[in-house]
Amino acid sequence: MPGRTHNALRSAVSFLLESRYRLAGVLVVLHLAISLLTRLGLLIFQGHFSAAATSQILRALAVGELFDLLAALWLAVPLVLYLTVLPERRFQGRFQRRFLHAWVFVAVFVMLFVSVIEGFFFAEFNGRFNFVAVDYLIFPDEVVNNVWESYPTGWVVLVLALLSAGTLFLLRKRLRPAWQTPVPARRRAGFLLAFALVLAGLSLAVPARLTHVSENRVVNEIAGNGYYAFWMAVLGSDAPYEGMYATRASTALYQRLRKLLDEPAAVAASFDDDSTLRHIRSMGPERRMNVVVVLEESLGSEFVGSLHPREASAAPELDALIPEGTLLTHAYSTGNRTIRAIEATTSSLPPLPGISIVRRPQSEELFTLPAVLRARGYQTLWAYGGRALFDGMGRYLTHNGVDKVIEQKDYPAGTFKTAWGVADEAIFDRALIEMDAMQATGRPFYTLILSVSNHRPFTYPDGRIPIDRRFHRRENAVRYADWALGRFIRQARDHAFFKNTLFVLMGDHGARVYGAAEIPLASYEVPILFYAPGVIPAGQRIDTIASSLDVPPTILGVLGMEYDTKFFGHDLFHIEPGAGRALMTHNNEIALLQGPRIAVLGLRSSTAVFQLGADYSMRPVSPLDAAGKDLVEDAIAYYNGADTIYRRGAYAFHDGPGGP
Repeated sequence: MPGRTHNALRSAVSFLLESRYRLAGVLVVLHLAISLLTRLGLLIFQGHFSAAATSQILRALAVGELFDLLAALWLAVPLVLYLTVLPERRFQGRFQRRFLHAWVFVAVFVMLFVSVIEGFFFAEFNGRFNFVAVDYLIFPDEVVNNVWESYPTGWVVLVLALLSAGTLFLLRKRLRPAWQTPVPARRRAGFLLAFALVLAGLSLAVPARLTHVSENRVVNEIAGNGYYAFWMAVLGSDAPYEGMYATRASTALYQRLRKLLDEPAAVAASFDDDSTLRHIRSMGPERRMNVVVVLEESLGSEFVGSLHPREASAAPELDALIPEGTLLTHAYSTGNRTIRAIEATTSSLPPLPGISIVRRPQSEELFTLPAVLRARGYQTLWAYGGRALFDGMGRYLTHNGVDKVIEQKDYPAGTFKTAWGVADEAIFDRALIEMDAMQATGRPFYTLILSVSNHRPFTYPDGRIPIDRRFHRRENAVRYADWALGRFIRQARDHAFFKNTLFVLMGDHGARVYGAAEIPLASYEVPILFYAPGVIPAGQRIDTIASSLDVPPTILGVLGMEYDTKFFGHDLFHIEPGAGRALMTHNNEIALLQGPRIAVLGLRSSTAVFQLGADYSMRPVSPLDAAGKDLVEDAIAYYNGADTIYRRGAYAFHDGPGGP
């Protein structure tokens, strides 16, 4: 029996190497080699050889080969199918030989190109292709132009084409045996069946969780495969919470959620049994103030000297404003994309897994801050420098309380711009014009301003800031964005609306994802400054843990409004410091941070709790104590509850008896 098995294996290998399927075999081997080199390159250039134990690296390399083999076989499917259905007479023709050589050339070029793109993507997001990559590909105009402006794309393509041609030249003799052995149709059908069985078996035997080879998140990312990770992100882009994450019975779920959302201003008795609807009473005199929320692109706390002292702050203008307002010192974004900041600061919903609600077609007439203010007679505006269709932001905002949108086409020809839109100073200048017009009507207004300059390719108008060689390109872009923000506030002081305006100046998310922790918290820390001289306390620092989804209820609290609400956020000026928490999403994981611990919910209903170190390192808490179990249940209540309420349409805006 062993002899027969050995002979059968030799026969199968000989058939693969000496027939037309040799072409597919060569591409599989090339994919394995390129993927291994990519993985080693990520380990070396990202500095993780020194950051992880040798045993972890070896496990990552071994597991990575499994994912590479699985990806290689899936990528070989089109070629295997083509070779199977191609009749022998046509296969032996001169045209087919040239066509298949071209196929090999294109396949090698694509594999090399994806490897290079993975390197750039990993440098920015410290991970394999994920939801961010999926989101970006849906809007190729901005992405392609940004890549072209940020990198020497033409030279990269030329070099990769030459490498691909050289590889084909070196392989020309090794490909010849593919045309030496005729393969009857029956044998081709048998090979296809065997290939399908191997592919199916390997797909079942290599689950995504196999990449968890250590507690170092980056090493786990390196253990994966970019193609596989991208496909998993595509499949999970609009996956429902239930069936993938931990759930609880609705009665217990809403009881816990009501307790979590309770605060001094809330009238708990007004809760519905299966929603977050409750009444918020005024905690002070009502103020019909204007509201201006400025979302600064990629402004992480790391750039702000008032939060992270450094030799030279990259945000001196914001630092100069901080003593005049109230600063949230421990605030976190809900995700690492701008649309997560849009959804948080308008809807106050936790970041649901999958794509942001900004991109979901059912996100119309939701309970949002601009909808609440518009129902109270406010004019509403969104000022942006890019295209409103990007990421569905324009559609989302105009269907959720925003009356007017300023986008890239509304700026004069010749305005400085990049792939992402016009320079920040132009956005602020146009916002001032629009706010003056709204002020002239005598009605208060809400304005959401989204900047774009602090983004690759990190270019901006000349002569605005002195170039400091101590800063990298990104940090100089931060300095320009900060200059434009400071200029905006200085100019606003001379306008009639200024004395009656609440400004919220904040980062939408951190500059880039980095760190080995399961949830890279340092990348999510952002500054949030409430600024309204004479109204907001000057020089106050609130150390309560805060989330960007707390911005809407905090704004309404400053305005002293009494209203019915469905928001998941808290009024940070009127809660106990220990009640602060932050919710965030990272790839397929969602998390709840409270105090020195963070609960993480993952796919297949997995749950974990980590103890945070001073440097945001995360140590697993095992076995779980009572406090850890409670934190997990709180996280499930937030996310399971939010997803259920959103999907069944219960987060819609309405005019209740006590106001919207």
